[in-house]
Amino acid sequence: MLGVKVKSVDNNAERLVTEEIRVSGNRVKHIKTIFTVDTQTLIIGNGNKNAGLRDIKAGNKINIDFIKTQDKKLLAKGITILDQILLKGGARKAF
Repeated sequence: MLGVKVKSVDNNAERLVTEEIRVSGNRVKHIKTIFTVDTQTLIIGNGNKNAGLRDIKAGNKINIDFIKTQDKKLLAKGITILDQILLKGGARKAF
């Protein structure tokens, strides 16, 4: 999935929820998708540097590669953070 917006991140449960907006005629659909993130998931941040799940925040736009497991869950295999939001307290994050 290309350029989807992160709705929420749960570091404890290792899952990521994205929201995609699709427009068809005069209808707008908000599609939420839940991905499982494991230790083998490759996450690339700003400047092609490795990142962790804790570096992904709600509001980020990401590209995500995934597979569907035998139990019908979506397992993230690769995540690229396209832009990063500013955090409270002035922490540096690039756009």
